[in-house]
Amino acid sequence: MSQAPPTATPPAPLPANAPAETPSAETLVRSIGGLAARLSELMIKETALLQSGRTSDITQLQLAKAELARAYAGRWAQLKTVRAELDGLAPNLAEALHQQLAKLTAVSVENEKALRRVQRATDRVLGIITRAIRDQQTASTGYTKTNLPSRRIAGTLGVTLDRRF
Repeated sequence: MSQAPPTATPPAPLPANAPAETPSAETLVRSIGGLAARLSELMIKETALLQSGRTSDITQLQLAKAELARAYAGRWAQLKTVRAELDGLAPNLAEALHQQLAKLTAVSVENEKALRRVQRATDRVLGIITRAIRDQQTASTGYTKTNLPSRRIAGTLGVTLDRRF
């Protein structure tokens, strides 16, 4: 009675709160590659939304991106603990990880550029609004008999700004 050999299935990505047992280097490398691919796809979507001006649609993506980034950092920390096993990795697995990380790096750079452009535009708009409020407050006149300007200290501005998307 001979049994068929079990089929190898690719390991699933590890949960963020993995048990204390450290997975093998191969499992971690595959997990990191999968997380890098998902993070890249998410950043490509986020960059496209930023470029199209649909910043209100980004909130959910940013939550998912933060969760993926946490899991990604956790896998790297685990991989550092089994560094000695890396020498025994299949060359094609190491090359696939290298390619995925190169793609993630390129996508991250583009995503950061888009985020910085939006941030600069937001800062410019807020600056224009702030100057307009300041100019309006300093140019206002009072409602007294002598119509004197209100007693405000020059340069004081009572505006609160929320910079979240």
